[in-house]
Amino acid sequence: MQSAIRNDMSTNFRWYHTQSAMDKLTLSELFNESIRDQHIIRLMTEFGSPSRAHAVSMTVKRIGYMAALMIYARIKHSVLISPNECKFITIYEESSKASWQPVYSFPLETAERGLSTVEWITRELYAKTLVPLIELFAKEKGISRVVLFENIYTYMKWIFISKLQDDLTFQQLNKTPASDYGLQKQHPLALYECGPSASRKTCCLYYQTQGAVKPCKTCPL
Repeated sequence: MQSAIRNDMSTNFRWYHTQSAMDKLTLSELFNESIRDQHIIRLMTEFGSPSRAHAVSMTVKRIGYMAALMIYARIKHSVLISPNECKFITIYEESSKASWQPVYSFPLETAERGLSTVEWITRELYAKTLVPLIELFAKEKGISRVVLFENIYTYMKWIFISKLQDDLTFQQLNKTPASDYGLQKQHPLALYECGPSASRKTCCLYYQTQGAVKPCKTCPL
């Protein structure tokens, strides 16, 4: 069972289970101001980010992808997920890529689900982890919460619609009040729903990345 889950996650996604890593960073460590600052500086000095705002946006895009993998593993394989234990990993062969594409790792232990999928995503993933992190990252000048939440939203929609083919749960999440996500006004998903259109509402700043040839396919600019 474990080998089948590992094979699915590593073959079809950027999940990683070996130890040949040059750098590891857990979501929980990003709550530490000093570690967060070191991470941003590293993206600017080694990975081609021209500004702190750009580095923050790229980081939150990676967090969005990680969140999507957590959701997939939980729904598809009943993996017990503790978001703060999830890691970004930079491996040697990818250390020079300007766009900073990490791989991801978290335990693939299975267990009975205590909360429903919607409850887990709203309470555990968003309210306890993603929203507090966005609040910290949004303090940087030149980037807004609207952009950062859309960075995560794009991966939420991708994993539910393209990979899990679970439109029902995705629509339930859109209809769930923002307060369940730990927010008062800004809904982290419903705000960006615009029917079949694939275009974003905001620009993630990827086009500013050193070595970027063109903007994202969904860029509103």
